[in-house]
Amino acid sequence: MNQNDHPLYAAMGAAIPLYIKELQARGGPNHEDRQKAQKTSDLLGELGAVLLCGGGKKGEVADLFNRTAHAVALLAFVPGGVDLFGQHFEVRKKTGKKPCATAGS
Repeated sequence: MNQNDHPLYAAMGAAIPLYIKELQARGGPNHEDRQKAQKTSDLLGELGAVLLCGGGKKGEVADLFNRTAHAVALLAFVPGGVDLFGQHFEVRKKTGKKPCATAGS
């Protein structure tokens, strides 16, 4: 299966920019966001297959999906951004304007 064919490709492509906008509205990521992302990293190490393949307990896939989208949105604030499923997410500061979130291949 091509990475663009996986359901997470489209879903993450839609969710991550929304989390980026939410973080921007709050003035950017904070310490609590970073702690949550670290916990998400640990959870994905244990339950990553549930996110990719389904299964698990009721609501577990949705929770992992939202946590992962949030964590990737945080990484978009790092200079150079982050790539996921062939998509690039990056928050860039533009001269005289608010930061801009970009997503694309």
